Amino acid sequence: MASFEATVSISCVRQAAFDFLIRPENALLTSPPDLSVQLLDAPDVLQLGSLVEFEVAGFGPVQRMLHEITAFDGPSHFTETQLKGPLKSFVHEHLVEQDGDGVIVIDRIAFEPPGGLAGFIVTEALIQKSLAGGFEHRHLTLKRILEEAAD
Repeated sequence: MASFEATVSISCVRQAAFDFLIRPENALLTSPPDLSVQLLDAPDVLQLGSLVEFEVAGFGPVQRMLHEITAFDGPSHFTETQLKGPLKSFVHEHLVEQDGDGVIVIDRIAFEPPGGLAGFIVTEALIQKSLAGGFEHRHLTLKRILEEAAD
């Protein structure tokens, strides 16, 4: 299984970062605009067993996805696992670690590209490149929002 990891240091309290991340509406604020992420069904606040259904315009046609929160231990981490989506598998760990007066937010993803003909186009390298660009945008936006709120 392929993996990807991105981190960002943020000057805020751990609970504030975690509380921001467990609200699905906030993912819309930090997602790159070209992905056109739309929530279809999600709770206001995530917890163990929560289901999040959303659409993303990436890699061609709009893709409908369903993720489940399969691990939850606030304010340190939660894990979302793809139940329905374009990849064979996708598991996203969200970690919030204390770092002095701030935090380090770590996004750790394990994935398998799609099979069949789609796998020839949506390769591991393409997914890695897309994740790198997406998380660069996400982390810069997350840092700006949380540090402005902390002031």
